Amino acid sequence: MRVGRLLLRRILFMVPILFGIVTVTFFATRVVGGDPAVLIVGQFAGPEAIENVRTQLGTNRPLGDQYVSFLADAARLDFGISFFTGDPVEEDLAERLPITLELVILSLALSLVLGVGAGSLAAWRAGSAVDATVRGTSFALLSLPEFWFGMILIYIFFFQLGLAPPPTGQLTFGDPIPRDITGAVLLDAILTANPGALKAAVAHAALPVVTLGVGLSAPFARLARAGILEALESDHMRFGCACGLSPHRLRRYAIRAALPPVVTFGGILFSVLLGGAVLVETVFSWGGAGQYAADAITQNDYPAIQAFVVVAGVFSVLVFLIVDLLYVAIDPRVKL
Repeated sequence: MRVGRLLLRRILFMVPILFGIVTVTFFATRVVGGDPAVLIVGQFAGPEAIENVRTQLGTNRPLGDQYVSFLADAARLDFGISFFTGDPVEEDLAERLPITLELVILSLALSLVLGVGAGSLAAWRAGSAVDATVRGTSFALLSLPEFWFGMILIYIFFFQLGLAPPPTGQLTFGDPIPRDITGAVLLDAILTANPGALKAAVAHAALPVVTLGVGLSAPFARLARAGILEALESDHMRFGCACGLSPHRLRRYAIRAALPPVVTFGGILFSVLLGGAVLVETVFSWGGAGQYAADAITQNDYPAIQAFVVVAGVFSVLVFLIVDLLYVAIDPRVKL
């Protein structure tokens, strides 16, 4: 019953949040961006040619009319035609978004395992050489440029050692291709039980996932270490120790007490990475939604920009809904 009320309340909150995202996105693209008609026909085109393109795009109509039309279309999940690909924007995103989601989810999973594991180890051995190593390494990783780290991995494992496939996206020419179900090759290979495609997809995903996952593990390690140390020094943990609880059980309770900030930060990172992994996607030619959004921004492709921001906003709201539910599962005392 409590979870049902939480879901209903969060779903109701989503409506004004998404309305605000849609509104801000629409007006920001018009105010900040240039004229897409000029980009399409070229800066040396005549006024008549530019005006014809504006008419075709609908950008010469009053801003209020454009806004109302955009809201009506967005409610039907119709974001229009991309100015530069010529395809419906929702089709472009449906093709590219699963690719980015696969990269983001795998990278976050790896960073959580590495970060929480390293942070827990450092907390258990606070003040030791292990603790100093974890803290020093995490500090260095915080300042590590992800695109640079990705290029170093490519140079070592592809060019020097020949252990990794070329950075050509999810697959290389000649690799087995699984039947397209979700658009994410790794997941499709699992769903279709295609071992050849699965092996190739894992090989191609390894370096980009490591590139993002290793760098993102640093803040998780620091959060986990600080949270566990705080939990171990709390009164209820001292009481448990006095009651004779085993060290293993105390550590399990300490990890659980340290999870809320880790889960919150994971939700924030997920939202950021949907569009923020563009440099890593570019280095590995991943071809995901991040690259698509970056190209749309440089080309003032209003429909593509608007659709991507709205979709990213929906995913962000859903992720934080999941974070709220995890909070309740981790600590039933939390009231949301």
